[in-house]
Amino acid sequence: MMQRFRLFVLLLIGVSGFAQTKVLYNRSIEAYKSKDYVLFLKLAKQLDSIRPTHPAYTYNLASAYSLNGKIEEALSVLKKIILANNTIAFEDDADFESIKKEKGFKDLLDLKVSQSKIIETSVEKIRLSEKDLHPEGLLYLQKRKLWLVSSIRNKKIVSFDENGKCSDWFTECSYSVFALKTDSDEKYLWVACSAIPEMKGFSKEIDGKSEILKIEIATKKLVNRYTVDGNHVFGDLIVIKNNDIYISDSAEPIIYKIENENLVVWKDLRKEAFNLQGIALNKSESKLFVADYLKGIISIDIKSQKGNWLEFPEEASKKGIDGLVFSKNSLFAIQNGVVPIRIVRYNLNETQTKITDFKVLDNNRKEYNEPALATLVKNKMYFFANSPWKFYDKDFQLDESKFENPKLFELELQ
Repeated sequence: MMQRFRLFVLLLIGVSGFAQTKVLYNRSIEAYKSKDYVLFLKLAKQLDSIRPTHPAYTYNLASAYSLNGKIEEALSVLKKIILANNTIAFEDDADFESIKKEKGFKDLLDLKVSQSKIIETSVEKIRLSEKDLHPEGLLYLQKRKLWLVSSIRNKKIVSFDENGKCSDWFTECSYSVFALKTDSDEKYLWVACSAIPEMKGFSKEIDGKSEILKIEIATKKLVNRYTVDGNHVFGDLIVIKNNDIYISDSAEPIIYKIENENLVVWKDLRKEAFNLQGIALNKSESKLFVADYLKGIISIDIKSQKGNWLEFPEEASKKGIDGLVFSKNSLFAIQNGVVPIRIVRYNLNETQTKITDFKVLDNNRKEYNEPALATLVKNKMYFFANSPWKFYDKDFQLDESKFENPKLFELELQ
C-alpha cells in the first residue's frame, strides 16, 4: 500500500494521540537543549512506546541512551535504525561520542554498508500496456487462465494477457481498488476498495469511505457491496474454504469479517497495533498472519481469536511489511517501508508461533519503487515492482514522465 497514505495515517491516527505525542516530543527537545539527559531519556522512552520505529523518536532514543552512558542500549537501538533505514547518518553525531570507540559501533558501520548489497532473485516477466493503471492487488484465476489486476488510480479491475495487453474487466468500482481474492471454486471475486486522494474523482466528502465488493466471475456482475461507517482503508483480505472473508483495515487496526452477509468487527487490535497491511493464511486454515507496518506480524488463531506477535531475529527489521503470503511453512514479506526495499522469507517453527530464521531474497534493486501486494500461483509469487506512489504531486496528479509501465515480477519459492 502507498507510502504517502501511510505517512498521513501514522501522523494522524487520532487527534488526541497526535496532540499527546507532540507535547511529549516538544518536552523531550527542551530537555535535550537544557542538557537534562535523564529527563530526555525518560521522555524518549515514552515516545518510543507510543510510536515504535518512528524515525525521529527512535533516533532520539538512541541518542538519549548514549548521552546517559547506556552503551549497549544505544547500540541496540542504532542497530534497529540501520535495519530499517541504512541511509541514516549517525556517524558524525556528537551525541554518540561516548560509544564511537566501541567495537559494536564499528560493527554498526559495517552493517550499514552490508545493507546496501544488491540481491536479485525474482525476475521481470511482463510489462503492462496501461501506464497510469497504478496496480496494487493481483490475482490469477487458474480455471480461466486469466490474470486480474486492481487499479488505484483508475478505480477498476483489468485483465491482461501474456504480452501485458490490458482490457477493462470490471469498472463499477466507486473507489481505488486494492486487494483481489477469490473463493476456492473461483465463483466469486472479493474486492477491497477505499477512497483515497490518488484516485481519479476524489473529494474530501468521500475520504475514508471503504467497501468490499462481491462479483460473480462468470457474469462479471456485482452481487453485493459491504460497507461500514467510519474512516477506513481496506487494504487486504483473505478468503478461506468455508467462504468466510477476513479484511485488514489500515486506517484503524481492526480486522473485519463478512459473516451472514454482514461486515462485522472480528478482532479489534487498536490497543496493540498501529497500521495493518497484508493478511495471509496458513495451509491448515487455522491461523491468520497479519502484518503491521510498525510492529511486525501477528499470528491469530481463527477459532480462539487469540493472537501473539512473532518474535523477529536480531538481524531482521519488523518495520515496513506490506504484502504477505504464506507458503512452505514460511511467510514471504514485501518490506517497502524500509530502506532499501527488500523481499524476505521468514521461516516458522512447527507450531507457527515463532520465526526461526530468515533469508533476504531481493534487496536494493533499482526496479523497486514500491512493490506492494503479492499473489501465489503454485510454486511462484507474483507482484508489481514499481507502483508509482511517489510520483503524485501535491494535488495528487500523476506525472507519467517519471515512471515506467507496470512491471510484473516472478519469484520462485524454493
